[in-house]
Amino acid sequence: MWRFAAAPIAVWLVLTLAGVTGLMLLERSGRDTLAQRFDLRVQLVSDFVTSYVADLIDRERVQAEAFLTEPVVDERDFFRSVNAFGYPAAVLLDDQGRVLHIAPRNKSMIGRRLAENYPHLRVASVEGRAAVSPVVPSAAKGLPVVGFAVPFETPYGRRVFSGAVEIRASPLGSYLASAISITGVKVQLVDATGAIVAANHELTGSMPMLSALEPDLDRALQRRNLGRFLVDGDYWHFASQTIAGTPWRLSATVAEDVLYAPLVGSKFGGRAALVAAAVVGLFVVAAAGRARGNRRQLESSEERFRRVFDNSGNGMMLADPDGRLLRVNRALCQMLGCAEDRLLGRPYTAFTHPDDVGPCAAEIRSCLAGRIDGFTIEKRYVHADGHTVAVSVSATLLRDEQQRPQYFTVQAIDITARRALERARRQHEAELAERADQLQQANNQMGDFIAMLTHDVRQPLSGVVSRGEMLLESWADIDDEVKQRYVNRMTAAGHRADHIVTEILTLAQLDAGAITARPVRVDLHEAVRQAVNAADATFTVTAPDEVPGFADPIHLQLMLGNLLSNAVKYGKPPFEVTVTRAQEVVEIRVSDRGEGVPEEFVPHLFDRFARAGTGIATVKPGTGLGLHFVRQLAETSGVTVGYRPRVPHGATFVLTLPATPPANGGRRPVAIPRNTAPAAGGHSRT
Repeated sequence: MWRFAAAPIAVWLVLTLAGVTGLMLLERSGRDTLAQRFDLRVQLVSDFVTSYVADLIDRERVQAEAFLTEPVVDERDFFRSVNAFGYPAAVLLDDQGRVLHIAPRNKSMIGRRLAENYPHLRVASVEGRAAVSPVVPSAAKGLPVVGFAVPFETPYGRRVFSGAVEIRASPLGSYLASAISITGVKVQLVDATGAIVAANHELTGSMPMLSALEPDLDRALQRRNLGRFLVDGDYWHFASQTIAGTPWRLSATVAEDVLYAPLVGSKFGGRAALVAAAVVGLFVVAAAGRARGNRRQLESSEERFRRVFDNSGNGMMLADPDGRLLRVNRALCQMLGCAEDRLLGRPYTAFTHPDDVGPCAAEIRSCLAGRIDGFTIEKRYVHADGHTVAVSVSATLLRDEQQRPQYFTVQAIDITARRALERARRQHEAELAERADQLQQANNQMGDFIAMLTHDVRQPLSGVVSRGEMLLESWADIDDEVKQRYVNRMTAAGHRADHIVTEILTLAQLDAGAITARPVRVDLHEAVRQAVNAADATFTVTAPDEVPGFADPIHLQLMLGNLLSNAVKYGKPPFEVTVTRAQEVVEIRVSDRGEGVPEEFVPHLFDRFARAGTGIATVKPGTGLGLHFVRQLAETSGVTVGYRPRVPHGATFVLTLPATPPANGGRRPVAIPRNTAPAAGGHSRT
């Protein structure tokens, strides 16, 4: 009997062995697939957290550079920046790590060196790079928070803007709560100290530690980033990813009974079928049916993943190793202005700006060569209508079990608005630089003004005071002639001080626009003669009997008086005044036979407080305001003033007035001719 049964038993054994082997391989494959999908979900969650942190830091830096770069930061600007991010607590530090502002308000914290107590603030303040803290109690309220410290440079030194985020109550905490939709899964974000930053399950205590809540998982993570561990006779699968740019690590763990639940039915069914060796065919059919059920469950899981992919607010795509698109979501289609069918199968270079193709291709080659697993790069996409879209692209290369490249998962975040804020910041910095230059010029003028007051105003006043004191002390011992001489000198000094003050006040009115010229028809012959009669020297006047011109009479007398006194003060006789008419203008030239103006000083002749450093100007008292005063009055009156050297020596100053009524009421741009040609016309010698 055994001889006849041996063959069927052998066949049965062979079939049973084949069935057992096939079932074990099928279970192993299903378990590996489910584990890989779980690990991929953890990777996607990690990528999202990384993008969230990078975007938050970038937005925090743009906000700080836009509103917190003033020399004294207004408290309203600080709290506007804090409220823009919804931070429950925040600080602004100077380049020494001292607190400039803090939210909530705490006056006792102002000026404290807070950077010495918090490593992430010290890194941002000293090393100048953004840093994320472990879980720490906030300086304001003692709440468990995570600090995002962002340094930024200002004209007044480096500053650090750090916002404290209670991750558990933030959008990131809400995302972690639903990131992986598997029953019983535990997702936690842990810092370098082992404190749990956020989790998808309830936490107890203000700063729970992973070693206290999940000691077995903590020990497993210390050995490796992926695998399984045993808890009370049950195995748990875990996976973890480091969050770039932070001291955090994302970990997720799930009971293998739950993870492999879709395979439980097929496992027990296969074993039951093996017991019934007589129905091997039924076993195969049942196993196949169970396998098809498992595939349907996997497809359902894939469908849930697809929904997350398709409904993401950021652009997402899957691409093969050659860069051809395999899948895209709705957000990417809207970003590029193309329908899905127009994108699938096309290479990424088709919609990448030509200038950005090279850097992106270099990163892809590094991934395919195994040097890196992924990369993040800022580049530009070209929209269907031709305009460019600035994006931050994060790509990760996924490989199969043999480490062969399968496809790239790519996430693209539109950063056009951020770039616009950066351009606005640069424009604002340029405007600040221009304002700083204007302020520096004003400071220079103020310094010149103070120096002039110190010397030229104080000198006559000192003479008045000293002579007055001498008269008071020796009045009875001084004869009347000496008294009269002292009084005359005191009067002359007082007049000089009064003249300087009058010039300064008039210039201030001109600068403020408080003096308005009223040009009228003036007989320039008569105007020149009046000015000459009031001069302290003899002038020869050459002019037609009647020369009409248009100017403000009062301003004209002030300008002529300054030019005549300038000739007498710095020149030598004979002094001449010549009036000529040329076409639509009339020229009044005031000349002397002195040494003239040094050639190197001519470009600064009409500047405020300008005095030559050589020649007779160094031994004559003066404020450097006379010719500047003439130019300002000329500009206000629609008149131009210029200078030309007189051959062989001497100086000539030329006032050019309109001979006809000015079209714009007399206010015209100032021109300072360097070499005014003499005008032709009839003259009469007076």
